[in-house]
Amino acid sequence: MTSPLYYYVIIGAVLVLVIAGAVVVIRRKRGTKTATDPYVEALKLMVDGHADGAFLKLQEAVKEGGAPTDAYIRLGNLLRNRGEASKALQIHQSLTVKANLSKPEKIELYLSLAEDHAKLGNSERSVKVLETAIRNLNIKDADVSLTLAKHHHLLGASDRAYEALKDAAKLGGIGDRELALYMTSSAEEMVEKGELKDARKLLQRALRHDAGCAPGLLLLGNIAERSKNLADAIGHWKQVALISPQLAASALHKLESTLYEQGRFGDIEKIYNEVREARVGDEAAVLALAAFYKKQDRGEEAMQLLEEFLTLYPESVPVYLLLTSFYARHRDPQTLERFLDESIKDPWLADHFECRSCNFKSDRMRWHCPRCNSFDSFSSNHEAHA
Repeated sequence: MTSPLYYYVIIGAVLVLVIAGAVVVIRRKRGTKTATDPYVEALKLMVDGHADGAFLKLQEAVKEGGAPTDAYIRLGNLLRNRGEASKALQIHQSLTVKANLSKPEKIELYLSLAEDHAKLGNSERSVKVLETAIRNLNIKDADVSLTLAKHHHLLGASDRAYEALKDAAKLGGIGDRELALYMTSSAEEMVEKGELKDARKLLQRALRHDAGCAPGLLLLGNIAERSKNLADAIGHWKQVALISPQLAASALHKLESTLYEQGRFGDIEKIYNEVREARVGDEAAVLALAAFYKKQDRGEEAMQLLEEFLTLYPESVPVYLLLTSFYARHRDPQTLERFLDESIKDPWLADHFECRSCNFKSDRMRWHCPRCNSFDSFSSNHEAHA
């Protein structure tokens, strides 16, 4: 009879052999370099923000062969970003004849082709590439429609850009707010050309997309003012002041100037207080009301207003400076007052605004970038350096 110990020895030997074999296989796999290794490393480098290292790894992956289509697309994109758009275009065009491209690969490829042509100064060709992708390849993608809108806009075809944006909205890429903002941006260009009637019509269409589009309402107020329709102007500006913290200062400034000329001082104070009630803690409304009190020689009321605000919001530098100015006025150090008055002139207005996507600079706040077609990408220079 065989001893149980014998079976234990046999089982143990088999386990040792299995484990040893597994270790050998693992070591061999670790030591084998597959064709896609450089590609994987390139992706990691791109995620980490190392574009130069990713570029070298993608080149390596392509040279070794067997790299996926995405590697070629990304390599071309990096070449374009390095200023070699012609080479990028060659790589991307060579992929258009490749069979069995997946839908995501087709989308990325034609988006890249459009950017290649744009980099080479040919946005007309960018439009044709994207329209071909949509029509012939039946590509329905929000990013493609948005990019098409951008290139239409760069070519000055705002109507076609709007139609492309509507397609993007149907595909879930943007909403009614962005459509209204784009139309407002187009209306601003019309106003600059003196086309007030067309601008007004466009803004009315914009407000059908988004009735609370504050930039559109502000512009409508400005157009009404230029057309001597002050009642409508005041109505639009008041609505802006109530709904938009970002544009409240501009709207309140326009309101005060217009109502002051009409001698409607009570209405000015009433509107300021309505804004303060609608948005507790609104710095622009408090500053404007205090400045209004100053014009009426109501310094004590202004100081009380500012002191109460600072009790709740002690970090407000503009309010602190304005209050200091009032203290200086009552103590009569004229030099200090002049200095502080200059320091707080329009404290809520920035020197310029800048698009975070493409660094386009503007002397006014924008909600749509005319260069890169981004939405909500602008911030003030004060915010950028805060």
